[in-house]
Amino acid sequence: MMPPPPPPPPPTSPLPPAEEPSAGNLLERIRGLIRPLAILGVVALLGVIIFGFAGMDLSRLPLIGGLFQRGGEVTLTYWGLWENPDVINPLINSFISEYEGENPRVNLTINYEKRSFGTLEQYKETLLTRLQQGSGPDILRLHNSWMSDFSAEISPLPSEVLSEQDYALRFYPVSLSSAKVETEIYAIPMEYDGLVLFYNKALLKDVDVSAKIKTWEDFRREAVKLTTWEDNDRNKGKILKSGAAFGTANNISHSSDILSLLFAQSGVDPLTELNTQAAADALTFYTNFSKVDRVWDETLPFSINAFANGQVAMIIAPSWRALDIAALNPELEFASSSVPQLPAAAEGGVHWGTFWMEGVSADTERADIAWKFLEFMTREDQQRTIYAAEAQTRPFGEPYALRSLAESLAEHEILGPLLKSAPLAVSSKTADLSGNQSYVNVLKKAISDALGQVKAVDALKTAQTTIDQLEGKAPTEGQ
Repeated sequence: MMPPPPPPPPPTSPLPPAEEPSAGNLLERIRGLIRPLAILGVVALLGVIIFGFAGMDLSRLPLIGGLFQRGGEVTLTYWGLWENPDVINPLINSFISEYEGENPRVNLTINYEKRSFGTLEQYKETLLTRLQQGSGPDILRLHNSWMSDFSAEISPLPSEVLSEQDYALRFYPVSLSSAKVETEIYAIPMEYDGLVLFYNKALLKDVDVSAKIKTWEDFRREAVKLTTWEDNDRNKGKILKSGAAFGTANNISHSSDILSLLFAQSGVDPLTELNTQAAADALTFYTNFSKVDRVWDETLPFSINAFANGQVAMIIAPSWRALDIAALNPELEFASSSVPQLPAAAEGGVHWGTFWMEGVSADTERADIAWKFLEFMTREDQQRTIYAAEAQTRPFGEPYALRSLAESLAEHEILGPLLKSAPLAVSSKTADLSGNQSYVNVLKKAISDALGQVKAVDALKTAQTTIDQLEGKAPTEGQ
């Protein structure tokens, strides 16, 4: 008989069933994972914002810009030369009201000063020195030929205030070419001026000047016809009455501008291309009015005075000289026409601009406000206001800088021809009464030399060498 089988092992205790995680526990675990990730994300985002907005004016951001608006007291100084405070200050107040209305956290003051200097060269030197020292005005007046000398000390025009495309639509090409250095625009014009042909109405009563004096040969013909000499001796007789103040250097208003105009019409750059036959031909044509035709010489009075007293029938000068003429002789009846052109000139020809512009110091902390003020001053309403205010105390105001307002002065006897020619004007440092007397003297010397025994080509060779020195250029081979 077999033994009984062993008893079965005792049953093992079953494992407790796995506990199902509750919804609360699951959320807590997820939060634990998200918190460090969120912190890292915020830190990274702040880094991107800080580096991305470094140097950026956050007040310009859409929607939230007001949170970053720069506020407080803002005071700007403004140096002018010609306009009286009673003309400019009402416009300043108008701008401040408009600006503070849009920027209530800013308390803005603009102090305008009409500066007075013995010469424009003194003004230019003082202004440049003060800017270099960091003690210059915030807003300043510059001749249109000064940009290359001042660009390191003045602020470029922000494109958000006025883009280059809009600048070109608003102002004349010579304004843009004058203000632009490399890729930046450094000034904005509040006026325009340039050369016109002034003529005595009584002495040219039988001549339709705008129709009959279009070329330089037309001009020469009338100048000779209107000149009279003592004993009727053209070769040796004293000039009793001149047809035109043309051909000399020192007793003709803006002789360097007139010669520069002839250069420009001949395709010659007055600063770089005087060693050319075209330049020599232009100088010879100019001096022949004195040497050959004897319509003018250096024994006669200064051309502005001679024109005012009826001693000369025609002169060429900027439009503002009409104010001097009217002051010297209020009874004189005179008008202007566009300057003559070469016979083969393209339609409209080539004209000469010389005018003043406004800029902003590079040291100005609120250059954005200064530029907005200048843009405001060149809008149509402000331009009309300035012109009307000035015209209350003199025959006419400053010619408009805006293309859009030229038509409103189309019938003006002085300013109409000026603004008609403005789109075709060029300019240079050789403009007279521009603070560039050293350049002006170079061309005056070339004229005087050519009137003597020096050939025009040699006179201009010397002139080019001197201008190169003024420009800081090394002498070219053969000089």
